[in-house]
Amino acid sequence: MNRRNKKAVIFVSMFLMVCMVGFGQNPIIQTIFTADPAPMVYQDTVYLYTGHDQDGAGYFDMRDWHIYSTTDMVNWTDRGIGLSIKDFKWANKDAWAGQCIYRNGKFYWYVPINKEGAGMSIGVAISDHPTGPFKDAIGQPLIEGGWGYIDPTVFIDKNGQAYLYWGNPTLYYVKLNKDMVSYDHKVGIVKVPLDRTGFGIRVIDADKTFSWADTVLVEQSECFQEPKTNKFYWYTAAIDHSTGQKVIGVAVADKIIGPYKDVLNKPLITENCDTGNINPTVVVDDHNDTLLYWGNKALYSVKLNADRMSYSSKPGIQVVSKADLGKIQQKITAANSSNGKRVSAYEEGPWFYRRKDRYYLIYPAGGVPEHLAYSTSLNPTGPWQYQDTIMAVIGKGGAFTNHPGVIDFKGKSFFFYHNGALPGGGGFDRSVCVEPFKYNADGTIPRISPTKQGVKHSLAPLDPYIRQEAETIAWEQGVKTTTSTLKGSM
Repeated sequence: MNRRNKKAVIFVSMFLMVCMVGFGQNPIIQTIFTADPAPMVYQDTVYLYTGHDQDGAGYFDMRDWHIYSTTDMVNWTDRGIGLSIKDFKWANKDAWAGQCIYRNGKFYWYVPINKEGAGMSIGVAISDHPTGPFKDAIGQPLIEGGWGYIDPTVFIDKNGQAYLYWGNPTLYYVKLNKDMVSYDHKVGIVKVPLDRTGFGIRVIDADKTFSWADTVLVEQSECFQEPKTNKFYWYTAAIDHSTGQKVIGVAVADKIIGPYKDVLNKPLITENCDTGNINPTVVVDDHNDTLLYWGNKALYSVKLNADRMSYSSKPGIQVVSKADLGKIQQKITAANSSNGKRVSAYEEGPWFYRRKDRYYLIYPAGGVPEHLAYSTSLNPTGPWQYQDTIMAVIGKGGAFTNHPGVIDFKGKSFFFYHNGALPGGGGFDRSVCVEPFKYNADGTIPRISPTKQGVKHSLAPLDPYIRQEAETIAWEQGVKTTTSTLKGSM
């Protein structure tokens, strides 16, 4: 071998060694921070619609949505900004989690945005192509409702009926009309019951917390955070097995979802409890005293001691006077809208779809930090049956939120989510990831763990005989992308 050829062999060998260095696929986008994945299969391509976290954000600073595509689940092409707040003349901020779907030769992209003076609303954009350009379909919100009207997910059933679910902390749905830009006002906006059967229990091991209780009535409970210690106190109605009577217990934890510890090993309140939904609620009054209220036909209160697990016998339990009832009920109503009154595991960000004869709702659950759980039904509008956790809270490299997306593509199933694993990432600078998975034989979803590797094998070889756009992503670090102002460029 001559010297020149030897150098060539060495160069090629070194090149192959570089090419063989393996990178994990996750996060699948490294050039910007992306969140809230919404994958859509159209023909032989997966289109991925994402939110966009601004670099170094101190809150959810999101101004536009981006689109990516792949034909093999490994090589992703950056399609640029697909939609922006500026495309909705009535919107002013908060380009949060949306979803796109195909129907009638058009693509409909449902997105939550803040409407000035009205709060969070759901808009819909339309396009002839999955990568746009998209434009506001109706020039106004499809649905208005204020805070909590976020995270729309859309699905078209086999009979042609389309559904739009959304909401935090309440879950709603509407039946969309065939035009996909209006909904059936006769049915209206339906509020989904978030009970323990359908959506699980928020508090960890709630039924095992009190050894003295036959039944823990989590629907009649509240978690209260003590500002001085940051401890959480869970006040809940329960049935005392020694008396068969309804009482109120209290337990303490470091996190709002627990696990909670019953320090007293006995009920806190045993009087005036056995009258329907007694709704125990903590209110801090104008004198900065912490009071526990409960009742049904009448309203009762006690002033809690500093330990929040006892009260003084003087004055003890008081009946709220009719003169004070209206004022106190306003404070209780305000407290009832807090995180502490969320009973079920459901939090936000639903992803709705059908597989075979079963409907699935996947959602972030359990409060912050969120895990991902799911419920199923034999009907598109329920009743729902809570199933299990899919992805536990992500520790190192996680974000305190998460958001699911699920597709079947080329005979395989894929689970999308987001984390905070990119350099500089975190709770407000997130990154979309994907994991392959297989349904269990009975149709249930297995536990899925986040990995660095993601999808190991391409579903199709990269075709050397067709043009590969420069926007197709290889693993990158320290590289940013932006839209070019030059005609014909990205």
